[in-house]
Amino acid sequence: MIALEVALRTVLAAVFAVAFIGKVRSRAAISEFASSLSDITWLTGARRRISAAAIPAAELAVVLLLALPWAVAFGFGLSVLLLAAFTSVTGSELAKGRQVRCRCFGAGGGQIGPAQIVRNVVLLALSLAGLVIEPVSHGGVGAAGLIVAFGLALVAAVGLVRWDDLASLARTS
Repeated sequence: MIALEVALRTVLAAVFAVAFIGKVRSRAAISEFASSLSDITWLTGARRRISAAAIPAAELAVVLLLALPWAVAFGFGLSVLLLAAFTSVTGSELAKGRQVRCRCFGAGGGQIGPAQIVRNVVLLALSLAGLVIEPVSHGGVGAAGLIVAFGLALVAAVGLVRWDDLASLARTS
């Protein structure tokens, strides 16, 4: 079970790390992310400014918590809360017919649509799975098992980060 936990921690930490770096890598990226929050109509003024700072900080916290063996459950828990919030807020805006720009991984990205909601649900499921298995994930696994788990998790993380591109390819096929 520990290999599965390592894989889940790696996928989530990598995805949240890319999201954090994409948002804070430059002043322009920070500004673009903060500006995209104006698409969420009820998020105005101080709430928007606080969210623009709190979201990247929470993403970094997930990465750090998942990296610390004694804090893994907190990392999974925080990722569940963040992904549930991201999914419900953007899903609610979409259901009301509003368009929300996707700055999930920093600059670029188009409008949030069903593909991004599905990606978030997949990440939420991975977070929940991690939260469930973490308390019972004891024992050892060989180095080879950990290397395979880590490698496959990084491949999965790349797929999740590049989800929009993969969804675009699927739509054109």
